Amino acid sequence: MAVNAGFLFALTLHLQGGLGHSPLRAGLTFAPTAAVFGLVGVVWRRWPGPLQRVLIPGGFVLTAVSTAAVGLLLRDGSDGGPWLYVALTGVGGGLSLGFGPTLTRALAGVRAEDAADSSGLLATVTQLGQLTGVACFGALFLNRLASQGAPGAYSSGNALLVCFYALASVAALGAVSGLVRMRR
Repeated sequence: MAVNAGFLFALTLHLQGGLGHSPLRAGLTFAPTAAVFGLVGVVWRRWPGPLQRVLIPGGFVLTAVSTAAVGLLLRDGSDGGPWLYVALTGVGGGLSLGFGPTLTRALAGVRAEDAADSSGLLATVTQLGQLTGVACFGALFLNRLASQGAPGAYSSGNALLVCFYALASVAALGAVSGLVRMRR
C-alpha cells in the first residue's frame, strides 16, 4: 500500500504543481488506474489456478515497469500524452494483481472467531502502509524538487522520475518476495 499511496501522492503533486492541472483534471487522470484496479480485482479469481500462482509477483513486476514508464513519460515536463493513460492502466492492473491475491491469501486461513480482529488488523496495516508511502515518497519527491530550485514542469518531472524509480524498486522487491514465497 505504500507504493499505491506514494505513487498517487507524488503524481498528484506533479500534475497540479508542475503541470498546472486543476484538481479535477488531476483527479480524472487517475480514472484509468482506478477502473483497471477495480476490474482486475473482480475477475482475477476466475483465472486458471496455475496462472493465479504468479499473480502476486507478476502484478508487482507490472507495477514496477508501469511506474517507471510513467516517470519516463513525464520526466521532460510534458503531460505524457495518451501513453500516460496506457502506463496508468498498467499501474492499476499491477497493483490489483499484487494486492488482491496477497490480501486474499492473508485472510484465507483466519478462523471465524478471529475475523473481526483480522479485519481491524488488516485495515490498520493498510493505512499504516499508505501513510508510510505518502511520507517517504512525498519527502523524496519534495526534497528532490527543492534541491533543483524553483518548481516547474521540467524540474518537477525530474523529481518525479527519481521518486518513481524508487517506487518501482519497492514494487520490484515485492515481486522478488512473491517469487521467494512461491518456491517454498
